[in-house]
Amino acid sequence: MKNKILLIGGIGAGKTTLKQRLLQESLVYRKTQVLDFKGLFIDCPGEYIQIPTYYRVLIDASHRVSEVWALQDATNKRSPYPPRFANVFNRKTVVGIVTKMDREDADLATAERYLQQAGFADPLYTISAKEGLGMEPLVVRLEALMKKD
Repeated sequence: MKNKILLIGGIGAGKTTLKQRLLQESLVYRKTQVLDFKGLFIDCPGEYIQIPTYYRVLIDASHRVSEVWALQDATNKRSPYPPRFANVFNRKTVVGIVTKMDREDADLATAERYLQQAGFADPLYTISAKEGLGMEPLVVRLEALMKKD
């Protein structure tokens, strides 16, 4: 098993922006069309969590990583995750991340509840990848994972 991270979340949750911020790349929006294997990350299209037919792709990709990071957009009034979805990532570290904390229309409590219901409860981080807010704990986590390689 490689020390990699699978990024999952709905369309527009901020997976690619988070990856770009953590890799210190320019923040350039581009729609992820297929699984993107870049460095320590596997970035997946939002459709893979929003269309149950694709769950098998996420489960398969999780066999190549040590951690699964699930993103929940704090401005989204719906969760893309079914209840206890984290359980499909058997024996993997799962991390819940609430994104877009800086937005005026963010509902952090609801986003956290969505992640908890899906089983992504501990640890739980709240960030704005676009503005770079709340990123330090994830940077530390990423650095620790890199040292394991």
